[in-house]
Amino acid sequence: MTKPELSRRTALTLTASVTALSMLGTATFAQDDTIKMGGIMSLTGGGASIGINAKLAWEMAVEEINESGGILGKQVELIMADTMTDPTHGVSEARRLIENEGVSLLVGPATSQETIPITAVSSEKQIVQLSTAASTELTPEFAPYHFSDSVTGVNQMQANIDYAIDVLGATKLGLISDNGGMSKAAISDILNYMKTRDIEPVIVQEFAFRTEDMTPQLFSMRSAGTDAILLINSIGDDSRKLLENRLDIGWDVPVLANQTMTNYAVGNAELLGEEAFEGVMSTQFVGMTYCPGDAVGESPFAKFSVRANERIDNLDRMGGAPALNPYYIQPLILAAAANGAGTLDGTAIRDWLQENADQIEVQTGALSASATNHFLPAPESIVVVKNPYILREDGLVERADCNDS
Repeated sequence: MTKPELSRRTALTLTASVTALSMLGTATFAQDDTIKMGGIMSLTGGGASIGINAKLAWEMAVEEINESGGILGKQVELIMADTMTDPTHGVSEARRLIENEGVSLLVGPATSQETIPITAVSSEKQIVQLSTAASTELTPEFAPYHFSDSVTGVNQMQANIDYAIDVLGATKLGLISDNGGMSKAAISDILNYMKTRDIEPVIVQEFAFRTEDMTPQLFSMRSAGTDAILLINSIGDDSRKLLENRLDIGWDVPVLANQTMTNYAVGNAELLGEEAFEGVMSTQFVGMTYCPGDAVGESPFAKFSVRANERIDNLDRMGGAPALNPYYIQPLILAAAANGAGTLDGTAIRDWLQENADQIEVQTGALSASATNHFLPAPESIVVVKNPYILREDGLVERADCNDS
């Protein structure tokens, strides 16, 4: 397997203990010589498609961390837990990981409705947790040991709103979301941001998480005269359903979606056909995008995409490297933070991240954090992309604002 292409700063923190590790040779590590990282995710139930991607990505990242020296001179052992897409069961599994398995760091889950109750456990036990949840409820005051490598729902959509107004000239925006925690928490903030742009949605619609049919909502939006749809949701299945139902009713209205659309576009295009993505734009981390003329295969994400495709069969059907990326970088961030803090003490790791997140270079783009903000992506790391299902040969997707940059 190709040696991991970690950033210079992250690599420094991860490899500080290589000398100590080399003295141990290739023997199997005893239990006391490993650091346990818990991975909690929906491996069964409605969110299982996310769980498969997360598990593979975490395994890949932990293997690369161990090849680069581990954490504090010890190898990392990933211990999985299944939420079964049930927040109550997820809380029980989080307690098992921390109290019975003795994990020192925690990655996952994916959705806000699962993450929010689990943060009560990680906060109580002072275990740093890194998820993809994007609910604005997840403040440092509410969940002091929780961080997210997602942007908040409203920050995922601001670039879309600006693009719809300034580039597409849309004046009748329709807003649709799932009923998950991230989306519901974001709606009021999205509406407030739209007011700063002197515009209000002509209609606001909601659909059930993992819905079977969105045609009623789409018919209502069309009747309201919507000239561009703003979509915010959490799972790729729901992104696919909206595009499928838009085709079913023969509506070619532009769609501007959040990162969920981008991350699962390759797999969804395989199922629906490319015509379903006509007029679809979405947001993505700048480090996963390109403009014409940018060198092929040179970015950190492009190199990760090569490694992921070499390791995982039929990765395109799972959404390609972008679908793994949010989970892949989580163990790397926690490893860098623990090595940077020089300890597994949760409070010290949290404080180090709050003060030094910008020192960790990941393939998505710049990170930032503070005592009042634990959403790690910096604002400048989010851009609008077009044709999200078309990946360049190095796995990057084309930015929509290249002519303006």
